[in-house]
Amino acid sequence: MKKLRLIIAVMALCLSTACGSAQPSAPTAVLAPTATASARVIAIPSLAPNSNVQDPTFKALDGAKAYAGQVAGAGYRIEMPDTWNGELVLYAHGYRGTTPQLTITNLPVRELAIQQGFAWAASSYRANGYNPDDGVQDTLILRELFKQKFGSPKRTYIYGSSMGGHVVVASLEQYPDIYAAGLSECGVVSGIGEFDYLLSYVLLGGYFANVDPTTLSKGDVQGAGALLSKIYATLGDAPDKLTDKGKQFRSAVIHLTGGHRPFALEGFGERYKSDFEGGVGVLLDPSFKGRAATNVDVKYHVDDGLGVSDEQLNSGIKRVAADPNARSFDSHYEFTRFKGNLKVPLLTIHDVGDFFVPILLEQQYRATVNAAGTSDLFVQRAVRRYKHCDFSPAERIRAWNDLVAWVTSGKKPEGEDLSGSLADVGRKFTEPLANDDPGHE
Repeated sequence: MKKLRLIIAVMALCLSTACGSAQPSAPTAVLAPTATASARVIAIPSLAPNSNVQDPTFKALDGAKAYAGQVAGAGYRIEMPDTWNGELVLYAHGYRGTTPQLTITNLPVRELAIQQGFAWAASSYRANGYNPDDGVQDTLILRELFKQKFGSPKRTYIYGSSMGGHVVVASLEQYPDIYAAGLSECGVVSGIGEFDYLLSYVLLGGYFANVDPTTLSKGDVQGAGALLSKIYATLGDAPDKLTDKGKQFRSAVIHLTGGHRPFALEGFGERYKSDFEGGVGVLLDPSFKGRAATNVDVKYHVDDGLGVSDEQLNSGIKRVAADPNARSFDSHYEFTRFKGNLKVPLLTIHDVGDFFVPILLEQQYRATVNAAGTSDLFVQRAVRRYKHCDFSPAERIRAWNDLVAWVTSGKKPEGEDLSGSLADVGRKFTEPLANDDPGHE
């Protein structure tokens, strides 16, 4: 129980703050109102070195040079090929959890990008925690530093993973004059949708376990531990030991995350308890992020024959309204449902059975893009696996090459519609299919 309470407390803290940072947050980058990306100037805040940044140095690949250091409280890496094609790829990493140590992840297609003549750069961000707003600004700052060192790139791409996908979409929607295109893998592409999902997850658990998660007070770690104990006692203590109530819950969560599809059961089992802890973290979060989450408009569904109807579920589940000031385009762009106002290409790849960042978020952003009339700039692909961000080199390379070709030739690459049934998606884009994949002929 002590371990559980610690997890919940830390999750709540990291959802609401820049977790683990002993440094003050850097000021937001100041964007000068100029007409073109090459002329736009970003003011780089001058901050003392951040002691949380771990040694950012790294060894360059053959035919390239490595540069590393700190800028505006964040660590960075830049790799420049000896024969530069004049273009830059910025990489946005995912959620780091609770550790105060700030580290840098290399671009997933690093070797290929260098071979093709691209420079790439990546930031640690100024702090850990779920802070895509920091990721957007720190990535812009890093691009400005790159410009000062090497000159303005002819094109800038942005590539992100998980929370980094959140950074990608927020960046493309807000700064289309900066970026030529974006690639998101396993990304939180719909903005606040991840928080809405985790909230829904724990509220569904409460409904089927006949407990009320909305009675928790902000920061009530002890009460949260007791609540989860009651939920597990009713639904089952493990995904392979579910009670009848637990099976009802599993059905509702599978439909919530995108419906019946390959590896949904494995994905549910992978995240059964972790997503409860994440959902409780949202409930405990006193910041605007916790207040921005809602399930008011969610229509829940459960399979027939399990002893509960859709009508019973939707009328009985607790509803939590968002604070409109917390969920505002003007004050908290990264914590709204995005607008879909794409002006440059975006390609996404997503594990179909991922229950941490569910493919539901891809469905949400597809609907947003369709409503905005920008679907000609959006390509989605499913990959038939269930672990979060589980992609083969071939899948990443294909996505990257297709995005670059889209930008340079204007020919939109192949994708698939993820807005309907997911029962047979991903066959064309999974390389290779797993031995136990139901898609084998």
